[in-house]
Amino acid sequence: MSENEFQSGDQVIIDPEYVTKSLRGRVFEVVRRMKVNYELRPLDGVGRNLAAHPGEIVPAPKELLAKPIVAVTPFELGSTVRVKAANIDPSTLFVVLSNGSKVKVAKLGNDESRYWNVPRTWLEKVTIDLVAAAASAQAAEV
Repeated sequence: MSENEFQSGDQVIIDPEYVTKSLRGRVFEVVRRMKVNYELRPLDGVGRNLAAHPGEIVPAPKELLAKPIVAVTPFELGSTVRVKAANIDPSTLFVVLSNGSKVKVAKLGNDESRYWNVPRTWLEKVTIDLVAAAASAQAAEV
């Protein structure tokens, strides 16, 4: 394992020999040099910063840098979402518990503390009109 030197702001990838499937082909920016490792920030905005040993990271290849990197806006914790893929009723609503390469969601209401980790692309944000919901609740009481 050769030791590589990087500066803050350099764009790097994790060496394919050491990378996990979820990090393969992703470009990171060097945030800072720590005592032993480098702190890396994903340029696509998915997931948290990670620490990598200098021997496990290499400069990002030009073909990866030539592709536009689209930053993904994470779902806000507590957001209401709908799962648009899989065999789930589209009227079933979920709440976002955490963000990452996969999003942790739980069924809105009580579902015995169960949750699912689903790909971000399967989710669609749902906006709830609180005025209409309150009017609907009042109509149901009558």
